[in-house]
Amino acid sequence: MNAMVFNTEPISKKKWAKLNFSQEKVKGFDLEKNQNSKVLLVGAGAIGSNVGLALVRKGIGVLEIFDDDDVELRNLTRQLFTKNDVGKNKAVCLANTLSTQGFFNTSIAGYPYRFQEILEIGAIEDYDAIICGVDNNPTRVSVAKYCLGKKIPLIMSGVSRDGIQMYVAVQETEKACFGCIMPYAINDRRYPCDLPGIIDVIQVVSGFAVFALDTILMQRYREWNIKSIFLDGSVPDSTLLIPKKANCELCNEKIFK
Repeated sequence: MNAMVFNTEPISKKKWAKLNFSQEKVKGFDLEKNQNSKVLLVGAGAIGSNVGLALVRKGIGVLEIFDDDDVELRNLTRQLFTKNDVGKNKAVCLANTLSTQGFFNTSIAGYPYRFQEILEIGAIEDYDAIICGVDNNPTRVSVAKYCLGKKIPLIMSGVSRDGIQMYVAVQETEKACFGCIMPYAINDRRYPCDLPGIIDVIQVVSGFAVFALDTILMQRYREWNIKSIFLDGSVPDSTLLIPKKANCELCNEKIFK
């Protein structure tokens, strides 16, 4: 499977202590664990590009990106691309851009394929965690099933079709899966298009997704597996710890086998 691999040009390791000075003061943050972690980002669009920027700035060791879409002019207001990227593959362009944004050692690979395409040929590797930031439930369910089978922690993030509400859900081994947390998504076969999108919403949901990753890779504390935020305040924000459900269509043992 062809991929374009890019590497950051880190500053001198002698200066890493100064570079890491502020973030190491955050309780539970561990740069060494970050440097030794391998993360897959499914989707290089709005959420994916903002998540990717945060990961390389914080010092993730290996980041792989899957996306078969090309950059469009309308993407530029909220995604980490330039006008020179228009018409080119998002995953490859994002990997290239992120390589200029990191200051620690990070290897970034861009795969110009859909998650399902790579899954079909069995070319997906093991990861410490997967972050899925796509805009459709069929892909979300496919990623969730893969993570269940491989026992890989999964962070799912999305934005509502009105562009106001957002969520981040965390699927972990032996705990509630994506289906337990969001059962209505399991049988949703739609691939929505022309959804609203604006960078303020994207940056909020991306930040929660990056925080959730830290709670998986290191010792940052979290008491929820789904967080929903409504920017306009029309509905109260919610922070929930949903239990595993015995009748879940996605992770029920008999169904899953």
